[in-house]
Amino acid sequence: MQGFSPRNLKYMRKFAEAWTDSKIVQRTVAQIPWRSNITLLDKLTEPKLRLWYAQKTVENGFGKDMLVFQIDSQLHSRQGSALQNFEISLPPAQSDFANQIFKDPYVFDFLGTADLEKKPNWNKNLRGTTLREIH
Repeated sequence: MQGFSPRNLKYMRKFAEAWTDSKIVQRTVAQIPWRSNITLLDKLTEPKLRLWYAQKTVENGFGKDMLVFQIDSQLHSRQGSALQNFEISLPPAQSDFANQIFKDPYVFDFLGTADLEKKPNWNKNLRGTTLREIH
């Protein structure tokens, strides 16, 4: 065989050292692109966390850029952290569905919703103002 760059050979070696269990490789890691595997090797040192992100990549179809974003924004600490009582208040099938709806792996910080408290409270400011004063 020929044509492998030294850099790629180093990644192949690192891959073999990181994923020693062939069952994990066949079930999860072999299903994601090589670029995503390289990203997991470069960005994560903890094996359990690396496997968790590999599984999420398979489940959600993350490309390399989305995987980098999810790792950088710590998806593992955000996932499923919404307070809810679905298991108690809904039948099992519906509670599973409701849980999946609220386990959104995307971050919508760009919408500016974090700054809502800084915006003026119009209801508070208009309290006591009559409709005629507004028109």
